[in-house]
Amino acid sequence: MTKPKRRSDSVLLREGCRSYLKALLAMRQFRLQVEEAIRDAVKKRIDDLAAAMKLDKATISEGLTAYADPPKLGLGWDGLTAEVGLRYPGRDAEAKWWIYFIFWVGDDEESCACASFEIKESGIALRKLASLGMETDDSTAWVAELITDADGFTGAIGRALDTWIEIWRKAGGIQQFLPPRKARENQAAI
Repeated sequence: MTKPKRRSDSVLLREGCRSYLKALLAMRQFRLQVEEAIRDAVKKRIDDLAAAMKLDKATISEGLTAYADPPKLGLGWDGLTAEVGLRYPGRDAEAKWWIYFIFWVGDDEESCACASFEIKESGIALRKLASLGMETDDSTAWVAELITDADGFTGAIGRALDTWIEIWRKAGGIQQFLPPRKARENQAAI
């Protein structure tokens, strides 16, 4: 059996030749605007976030870095979900935990603004956060707010941060779930 030949003059190829640079620029601008909107929302709530999570606000502010999944569009991406936003701590070579503030979109679902906590040794952390109202899976706990026409992305990220702060206040902060202090200091030095 022979494979069907692809047409080298497909509609996608013809349109792509005309619009490829514009599409790349639009994607880049979208990512930058999402990051800026999230950074602004976090900056406005940094005192509450830091107090609720029991983290240093200057360290959080300085440590937030751009994040995207997939980081690059490639042949390995399945096209089913994508995330754009900010991550703390930014460098993850040896990290044991992360916090994300993101825009999430799925192929079959509505877009959301999310705040999430990922930890390699999840155990008690995820059980406690789930009992306080966060969604969880094997290594992540999160809150997500649908992006609506009524208040858009900034409204959704504001609602997600409100819930995030409330849950972390009830949880008593993040320190209880993190690796021992020496490991955290090593992580911060990365």
